[in-house]
Amino acid sequence: MGLREINFILACTFKTRGIKMMEDWNVVVIGGGDREKDLLEILEEDGEFERSGFRDVMIGKVEDIGEFLEDVEQKKYPYLNRVIPIDDAFFASPENLTDMLKKHVERYIDEIEPGETFGFRVERRGMKEDISSQKVEREVGGYFYDLVEKVYGRKPKVNLKNPDTLVAIEIVGNRCGLGFITREMREKYSVIKVK
Repeated sequence: MGLREINFILACTFKTRGIKMMEDWNVVVIGGGDREKDLLEILEEDGEFERSGFRDVMIGKVEDIGEFLEDVEQKKYPYLNRVIPIDDAFFASPENLTDMLKKHVERYIDEIEPGETFGFRVERRGMKEDISSQKVEREVGGYFYDLVEKVYGRKPKVNLKNPDTLVAIEIVGNRCGLGFITREMREKYSVIKVK
């Protein structure tokens, strides 16, 4: 049985048992040291969090992402190693992932100023047998590049190592989140680490 079948069975099981999977989330947190339970208890004081099904990875909804990042920087949450802010979250399957991402990244076209560089990163937990992170980065990033060129008549600048703006694509099982992360955010908050 493949991961796709397992995700489908889990989703059906959750649905039939009345267990609701978080749909409206705005942060991915990654802990360390196998202390997921302890970290989850502490995090729940400041938002709604749930396990993702992947070791030390949780998704959550916080009221104010800036305030949450400040708290993380001040070491309020022991065992927390990384945070990825999310602007847009949705469910996807391997079959529709790339098309869904293309549709959702269009919202960022007006955010890239002339002369600014951008890049895409995919961090995938799940769908490993079904998709390639590098292929998704190339296809979605290429689509975005072409869209900027078509709409604004200018060739955008790509920087894959340290872009002015990084579009983080976080795949967690059958859930996908997009984060629009500026260089200023990465410099201000050391916990924002996109692989």
